[in-house]
Amino acid sequence: MNWSDYDKGRLLLIFGMLSQVSVLKWCIMNFYYSTNRIWFNPSALKFRIMVACIVLLSYGVLAVLSLYFKKYLNFRLFFSYFAPVLFGIGMIYGGYMIGIYSPATMAGTVNLLMVGLVFYRPAIMLSITFPITLFIGYICYQTSIDHLEYAPIFSPALKQSEFYDNAFWLMSMAELYLPILIVSAVFFQILLLQWRHREQKMEVLSRVDGLTNVFNRRYVSHELDTLSKQTRPEFAVVLLDLDHFKLINDQYGHDAGDAVLQRVAQILNDNTRVQDVVGRYGGEEFILILKNQNLEQAIEVAERCRLAISDAETMIANQHMLKISASFGVATAIEGTPSAVVTRMADQALYMAKQQGRNQVRSFRELNLAED
Repeated sequence: MNWSDYDKGRLLLIFGMLSQVSVLKWCIMNFYYSTNRIWFNPSALKFRIMVACIVLLSYGVLAVLSLYFKKYLNFRLFFSYFAPVLFGIGMIYGGYMIGIYSPATMAGTVNLLMVGLVFYRPAIMLSITFPITLFIGYICYQTSIDHLEYAPIFSPALKQSEFYDNAFWLMSMAELYLPILIVSAVFFQILLLQWRHREQKMEVLSRVDGLTNVFNRRYVSHELDTLSKQTRPEFAVVLLDLDHFKLINDQYGHDAGDAVLQRVAQILNDNTRVQDVVGRYGGEEFILILKNQNLEQAIEVAERCRLAISDAETMIANQHMLKISASFGVATAIEGTPSAVVTRMADQALYMAKQQGRNQVRSFRELNLAED
């Protein structure tokens, strides 16, 4: 699905070549090496073999040209539309030769149309569908007024018999249709796998911050709301803000700032438990949700993270080592406290840490004591 139309066309050429080889094998093996030759019209069969060889050669030439001119924009545009049209007309012509109303032709057309609708953009599908529909309509009309012979590759002996009682005809329909069915099934399986992978990737992107690879604010807010609604919530919220982060961006550039944020996120992950939530809450602000932790335990975790950040060094592009620090605010939830209130309490404690000199841990309880 993520391929360009040009690459899809090249893949279609490979499928087209395989289909022509399959047709040639069916024609030759049934006519020249079995007793089934009585069911064929020799002149129409020879013409079908000649056309299959010409189409196979055309596919081969087009495949070579697609390699040689792959850097030319005009050729890529032409090829993106021409390859599926050529493939479609070739398949419908093959269907006419064995009977435009035969099960192999009808089922194969439906299969290829369904794959095409998923595989190609609507603009290209329209360019394929329009000429092929005209081609099918023309064949059906000319056949209905007896200007074209129905299933010309088969002999009168076969066409005058009951098709569905003829073992050769039934086996031929299966042999000619099965490759289309198998390839269509493989295409659909590949597309389904890509869709599932894309959905999983989108789910991850909806929860994770792209730069730091920790949870984003949306997921953090959802997690806080979920915890707050529990009957007996017991969790702590730790907010931390990197000290003087703007100076890093101003002096060393945003790439250095990004490297610092990534380093801090790694430190926070390394110093918290699997069940805890580490998130990026703002530009240089992070949040920790510590599940089943009281205030003393949360302060201990925050202090451990603070020391790890202040001890760490971050290498930037010019091989310069940066040392940073962070200020922390801690608050715990009690039953009935909304998540927004808990976060606000941690933010007030963080503000106190900054006011008192930064690079320290302060809790909302200390803020209350100070006010008292």
